Parts: sequence; structure tokens; C-alpha cells
Amino acid sequence: MTDPAHSQNIASVEAATPAAPLESILCTDELLNRPRRPPDHDKENSALAALVSALADSPRTILQTLADKVLEVLDADSTGLSLLTKDGNRFCWAAIAGAWRPHLGGGTPRNFGPCGDVLDCNATMLFTHWERRYPYLSAAKPLAEEGLLVPFFVNGKAVGTIWVIAHRNNRKFDAEDQRLLESMGRFASAAYQTVESIEELRLEAAAREKADAELRELADSLESQVRARTKELEHRDVALAKARSELAHVTKVTGLGVLTASIAHEVNQPLCAIATNGESSLRWLTRDEPDIEEVRVLTKRIVADARRASEIVGRIRDITSQRAPEQKPLSIDDVINESLTFLHYELQEKGIIMSLDLTRELPQIVANRAQLQQVIVNLTINAVQAMTQLASADRRISIRTMLSDPETVCCSIEDSGPGIDPEHLPRLFDTFFTTKDTGMGMGLAICQSIVEAHGGGIRANNNSVLGGACFSFDLRTRRVQ
Repeated sequence: MTDPAHSQNIASVEAATPAAPLESILCTDELLNRPRRPPDHDKENSALAALVSALADSPRTILQTLADKVLEVLDADSTGLSLLTKDGNRFCWAAIAGAWRPHLGGGTPRNFGPCGDVLDCNATMLFTHWERRYPYLSAAKPLAEEGLLVPFFVNGKAVGTIWVIAHRNNRKFDAEDQRLLESMGRFASAAYQTVESIEELRLEAAAREKADAELRELADSLESQVRARTKELEHRDVALAKARSELAHVTKVTGLGVLTASIAHEVNQPLCAIATNGESSLRWLTRDEPDIEEVRVLTKRIVADARRASEIVGRIRDITSQRAPEQKPLSIDDVINESLTFLHYELQEKGIIMSLDLTRELPQIVANRAQLQQVIVNLTINAVQAMTQLASADRRISIRTMLSDPETVCCSIEDSGPGIDPEHLPRLFDTFFTTKDTGMGMGLAICQSIVEAHGGGIRANNNSVLGGACFSFDLRTRRVQ
């Protein structure tokens, strides 16, 4: 057996000229002809239970748990999992159990190696003495008498291989080994996909908390800089347009501070479901008569909930992105419903009574979804903040959509607050004008710039049905040429 330092040399050895053709080291066809050992369902169920337990208790160890359990269930000498590197040029041995454990972190080339051949063929392969074709594998001791490999998929894409090795010349793999390896590989694929989604959510949450603090500080700095610069450059409307663009993004992202509780609430729901289904799977597997079918159903639910959490993160990315806006045909009602999803927990916590009066089958508009979501969110948050002095039972917001004329869709947001001081109405959409002690005076100005960039208009008045303020904006329909 080699020492760990020597094993790292395997990853840096360049592929040499093949000493033997691929066909000469393949014995896959022999699998079906060899005597098949009887299945050991108890051992298999125990391995699946261990994988479920790792997913629930220590998800980052799922790959090593897989290698350990494959080694045990298949009575192999070495097992492992190879994953493609980000550049796609090599395979890294991400998890290893058994005699080859010291080689953890090594790897093989993508374009000349057994793992690459398996992905190229997208099929299970059985090799014998592969060092005859891939000489660099002769550095991995002990040598492999036989190696059985299956593709490893994530989200339907082959990203690596799972392999088992027999170093003994009297251990021959058979069709039962192939079945077990493929079955455990499918289970581990779903589990690994879930782990990736959970880890991504954790990173997003940490990054969001850090960005919130940094961007608030940046906003304060930019606000003071822009105020000073504006006085000096009032005749140069172009430095001002750039400053407004920068502050628009800062305001949009720092506005997520208000939405943090809602976002955490939305993401927590699928994560709780993942944990609950994982615990249920473990209970089904540890019964006297394990119900594999029930575990399969619960595993599918785990994957579905992981995807749902990932979609929530995707929507948050869209609304905080500073990419050039892309306009597409969409429904204003869909934009409203998606925007209220972000605010669900905030509205619930503040005791807001929400009513929607959305006209059915309105014509589509051509707009940027994330920008219109920002308008809806900003106006709704303003309405919430305007009612802080009211009793919970009196806090009401109404959102309506209608067709003003055959070419114009109108959306209005009304609240039951104190309304707008008539003195402030003429300046309400001016940049830096605010009636709030901690306001930046950018929210309504940004809403106006977004609506006008879409060819529409926005206005405010006190003619609200609920007795407070009413903000409404118009957008042209898609059919207008």
C-alpha cells in the first residue's frame, strides 16, 4: 500500500500511450454468466437506513457514508466515488473506503481513464487489471484485480462514477453486485442533490445577512455623496442618472431587510419537510419488515422539497440582480401574487388584512418581472409602514387590477392609514424627498422611473376607498404596437 503523499502523485500523472485496447480489459459481459450470489436484504436495508440517517443528521458526510456502506454490502476491498472537477478535465476521488483509502483526493484524467469511459458509454462497466491500459494506475496499490463502475447522476446529468474494487483474485463481481451498486447509486444521487440544495440555501442566507449590513452602510455613504454631488452638478443630468441607478440597486437590496423574516419563513417550510420525511424514512427502514416502497416515496418528497427551496432562492436572486433588465410578455396578476409571496410573513406578523380584486383574463404586458416586483413590494411596504399607529384590526390593504381602456392595464394599492398630507403630494416622487425619519427618499422615485421606463405612469392621491392613501400605475398592453 502506498503512503498518502505518494498517492497524490496519481492525480498529476499524465496519460501515457495505451498499452492495451479498451476491449482487452473489459469483462462486463461476464457479469450475467457468472453464478449470482443470493441477495441479502437485511444488509441492504441497513445500508439504506444508514444513508437516510446521514442525510438527516450529518448531510455533508453522505458521500463517505455511501462509500463505507458499498464496501460493506458488496464485500469489496476498496470503494469510492469520483466526481468531475469544475473544469471537467479530471475526476477527483471525493470519497474512498477500504484499501485505497490513503488515495483520497487523488484522481484520473477525464479523457483517458476508466471513469471517463463509463461516462462516455453511459453504462455499467467491469474492468480487469486496468493498469494494462492506463499505466498511471499502477501507482495505486494494491492493484485492482477487478473494478466495477456505474455512472453517478445529479439532476439527470452524469457528474461522476461509483466504483468497487476487488484486490483478491478469488473475488469476482456478479449481476447481484451490479444491482446493488446501481440501486445504492440512485438513492445516493437523490440524497446528494438534496445536500447541495441545503448547502446552497445556507450560503445564500449567510451572504444575505452580510450583504444587508454592508449595503446599508454603503447606502448611507452613497446618499451623502450624491446629495453633495447633485448640488454641484445640477446642470449635468447624465452623473445624476448614474447615481440614481446605483442607489436604485442599493435600495432594492437593502429593502430585503424588511423581507428577511418572510424569506426565512418561506425557506424554512421545505427544509422542515425534508427533515420530517428523512426521519420518517429512517423509521420505515428500521421496522421489523422495512417498507422500501414507502422509503422511495418519501425520498421523492425530499427531492421535491429541496427543489422548492431552491426555486425560492432563485426568485430572491432575480429580485436582487443588477443585470440589464430583460422584458418579456407577462401577466400583471402573476407579478402581484409572486411579490406578495415575499411579503407573506411580514403581512401576517403585522396583522394586515389583505384583499385582492384582480380582474380576470387581462391582456399581457411586456415588462421586466423583477423590476415590477420591486414596484409592488415598495408600494406595499410603504402602505404597511403608514399603518403602524393603527390597531391590528384596522390595518387593511387592497390591491386591484383593471383594464382602464383596451390598451392600458391599471394596478392600484390602497391602505387604511392616515393618508398623504396635501402639501406633500406635489413632491412625493421627487428624488430624496421623504417624510420618514430614517427614509432615503428613493423608493417612490425608483418606482416612478421603473414605471415610466415601461411606458407607463404612476400617481398618488387620498381618494382611497379604505380612507387612506392610494398609489396607482398604468402599463401599456402587449397588443399595442
